[in-house]
Amino acid sequence: MSQFNSAFNVERIDESIAMLKQYLDAETLTPLLTVLDEMAKAPDDATLLDRLSDTVDDMGILQGAVLTYAPYIAILLSDQAFPDTDADDDLVDHELPTH
Repeated sequence: MSQFNSAFNVERIDESIAMLKQYLDAETLTPLLTVLDEMAKAPDDATLLDRLSDTVDDMGILQGAVLTYAPYIAILLSDQAFPDTDADDDLVDHELPTH
């Protein structure tokens, strides 16, 4: 599990759920809508991010439509792919040679 150090934006999740229900077949999206609903109810539960990722991975060709109508999902998944780390701790100061 990658680190995710902030809560999910419940308003954006609710907006995503509404858009998906309005423009796509809700029955087909039941697993996704279930995970999003759980995320809205428990915005500090970072374990749900892995479930969201797995659910979207399993959607096949529907991924494009889902991300079109619910772009916040892409933001959540990109946060998972690139967790906020202490990159400054890993940097080494290099001095340029002087001649």
